[in-house]
Amino acid sequence: MQLKEEFLRKINNGIIRGAQAVLADKMKVTQSASGRWIKGTQYPAEQYIIAMAKLVNWPEEKIRKMFDEIQQEKPADEFASSVKAIPLTPSNTIQLPILADVPAGMPEYSERDIEMFVDIPRFLFPGADYVIRCIGDSLEPKIHKGDYCVIRKMKDPLDGRPMFVRTESGVCMKVVKKGKGAPQLCSLNKKYKPFTPKELEIYGLIIGHWSRDDKEGWM
Repeated sequence: MQLKEEFLRKINNGIIRGAQAVLADKMKVTQSASGRWIKGTQYPAEQYIIAMAKLVNWPEEKIRKMFDEIQQEKPADEFASSVKAIPLTPSNTIQLPILADVPAGMPEYSERDIEMFVDIPRFLFPGADYVIRCIGDSLEPKIHKGDYCVIRKMKDPLDGRPMFVRTESGVCMKVVKKGKGAPQLCSLNKKYKPFTPKELEIYGLIIGHWSRDDKEGWM
């Protein structure tokens, strides 16, 4: 809430009241749309994240963090107010495509690349675009090969974050380290050394993952 209030005051001369309308005007969207962002019922598209960051002169990651906090706050209150299970409905879930493999045309994909769709609670992975299986062991022991990784489309590298990328050697999942020079790609798996790719295209940020614990050889 602190980031949200700071943001709203910043765009409206220090006053929260009326800031939602100002945001709608600046982003060229309806007040209903900006209201859904602020209430946490809809995550803004990447183009609006970038525009809002420029509007208040904040890093884009700070804007994303603000909306992550907004998205997480409302469901937490809802679950805390009742011990009853909340059924999944179209209003509180998001349908994500699970890609059967890494499509040749990434970052785009077609219907034939989709293995199936999955409905998940909206607050778990705000801003998610698709799900893809982990394609290597670079992120072990945090993420294992075959785990399902939830991807938020993104073109810019984020320092210290696990990302889905393409290099001259192909696609991979690595932790990006930004310094004074070109970004380095690092692994959590100690058998791999950091390297600086000659070519680097960012496909997206890994914002979450899940796996099964009943596999053979779990321990």
